[in-house]
Amino acid sequence: MSTQTKAEMRRRVRTARVQLPAETTAERGEAMAAALQRHIHPEAVVAGYVPMPGEPDVMPFLERHTARGGSVYLPIIPAAGRILGWAPWYPQTPMRRHHRMPISEPEHSCPLTPQELVARASTLTCPIPLVVLVPTLALDATGARLGQGGGYYDTTTAQLNVILPQHPQLTCELIAVVHSEELMTAGAFPVEPHDLRATRAVTECRIIDF
Repeated sequence: MSTQTKAEMRRRVRTARVQLPAETTAERGEAMAAALQRHIHPEAVVAGYVPMPGEPDVMPFLERHTARGGSVYLPIIPAAGRILGWAPWYPQTPMRRHHRMPISEPEHSCPLTPQELVARASTLTCPIPLVVLVPTLALDATGARLGQGGGYYDTTTAQLNVILPQHPQLTCELIAVVHSEELMTAGAFPVEPHDLRATRAVTECRIIDF
């Protein structure tokens, strides 16, 4: 299958997302927050993100996770390369628009490297101390992810896969975040060896275990 097939799938999902009413996105965000609160330990380190328009709204969960004592980090786009940094976030954190990409980042941030994020989570004793919420355009039945095409999450999670064996006591979950209609059958889009595979997915309906 060609790269164009991936591009067509991206266009299809993006078009559907911008047509989703804001009320629906908000309602789904509340339902998703409830599901994530039940699943993720209150003390866990959560690597989240600020959703772009049309993306599933994870902000209600991130706000509640900090309120119950958990830690939240948001991605920082590196000046070079594809490995994300991770800046601490609270609801009061000043945000800035990235100069090249349509995303928001914490201002005045001193981001952690993936190694430092893992080290921070490794001090916790909860069952799953590190959870990465992965922005996702589409997900197939095997957990293979279609992203925006920048390669940041593919590269960063590949780096995590190198680091995590050094911390055998630490469990890390990769939870893909999608609308329920963005769950696809296997083979619906091309999957390459470097593409991220999610441990679980969350929609407005439920959490799915792969």
